Amino acid sequence: MRGVVRGMLAPMRAMTYDGYGGPEKLTLVEVPAPEPAKKQIAIRVVAASVNPIDWKRAAGQLRFLLPAGFPAIPGYDVAGEVLALGPGVTDFAIGTRVHARIKESKGGAYAEIAIAGVDVTAEIPDGMSFAEAAGLPLAGMTALQGLRDGGKMPLEGASQRVLVIGASGGVGHVAVQVAHAAGAFVVGVCSGRNVALVQDLGANEVIDYTGADPYRGQAPFDIVLDCVGGKASTWLPLLAPKGRYASCLPSPEVFARGALNVICGKKVKPVLLSPRASDLRVLDDLVRAKKLRVVIDGHFPLNELAKAWERSMTGRAVGKIIVDVA
Repeated sequence: MRGVVRGMLAPMRAMTYDGYGGPEKLTLVEVPAPEPAKKQIAIRVVAASVNPIDWKRAAGQLRFLLPAGFPAIPGYDVAGEVLALGPGVTDFAIGTRVHARIKESKGGAYAEIAIAGVDVTAEIPDGMSFAEAAGLPLAGMTALQGLRDGGKMPLEGASQRVLVIGASGGVGHVAVQVAHAAGAFVVGVCSGRNVALVQDLGANEVIDYTGADPYRGQAPFDIVLDCVGGKASTWLPLLAPKGRYASCLPSPEVFARGALNVICGKKVKPVLLSPRASDLRVLDDLVRAKKLRVVIDGHFPLNELAKAWERSMTGRAVGKIIVDVA
């Protein structure tokens, strides 16, 4: 990345794809750097993170909701330094360490320079690495909104029993910590190899889903946060009479049940992420208080984004997959 040249941002390297398909469609190219518009900033990207929406969109799985214009630069989570300010920006200064979940549907995180609105950008807490900061926005806000908005869990003095399905994954490992910090009784669900990690993150109990009849004897849950996208009907029997099931990967069944939302007093809620800086700052405050950390599954350089996607596609990543851009 060459910096600023006569007030304009120089060309940059970026990973792009020019048609729907798998990781093999990704190509490293040099393209003109984007310029920030009103209430936007340009970020010199140090790290980005992988989310399933990245490769699902590239594969065309979301083309009816998020059609891609080609060539496209994928990715939504970024961390880096403020490089340039758009008109009207007074919240940030050049050189400030920031992270963001890019709000624009087109993405643009897997590049040396990315554009983000000030409404989705927050300053990185002192002591937090760029890699950790890149791993927090999408997963962290999904977990927070799923528990607080979908599950109606207060962020302080929570007394609910919370079940987190997929507790060692990108969203799940943050959800365990957010619920624990709020005071909830947290039960995490993961495979046996990740039990110790989920316990260390604050789960009061951990269920190995590979065991025989793993949920037998469990008391009803006030909140079930599904971070893997299962069927609501599977988890409704585990809910208390007025419990809430929130799905971070809602299926048509979840939307249908959510529209009815009268199932013996139990509620079904699809979690639809709404990126906003205020929620990112809530998570950052937990980081500052040592109540939240981002677990990193692995690092990949920008030119090996395809391998990072392939790792994500296995569904076995623990925490977040990071792409080192700078």
